[in-house]
Amino acid sequence: MRENYYHAFFHAERQRTKTKLEAELAAVKKSMLMTQLIGLPGAIMLGLGVYGIFVEGEKFLPFLDDPINCYGLLAVGALISMWEAMRVLQLNRRQQDIQSKLDTL
Repeated sequence: MRENYYHAFFHAERQRTKTKLEAELAAVKKSMLMTQLIGLPGAIMLGLGVYGIFVEGEKFLPFLDDPINCYGLLAVGALISMWEAMRVLQLNRRQQDIQSKLDTL
């Protein structure tokens, strides 16, 4: 009788822990998606900067004719992309930790 009580208690506790970990995993995935969306302008800036530096002649955007603008786009785009990379690596590590905990349950 007492054994059934303990079994039910630990089963319920394991379910609560699993539900909590699954919610945390969903939050991490959502944060990763938001980070990637925020980092998208950085990639666009990097691309425009490289385009402006290496393409000769008239560009499709007039401000890309000035190299200072291109270097500015490269600098800001690189900063945003580095932030994004660090954040995604942190979130990926956290996601792996949570997934390993879920696998052991």
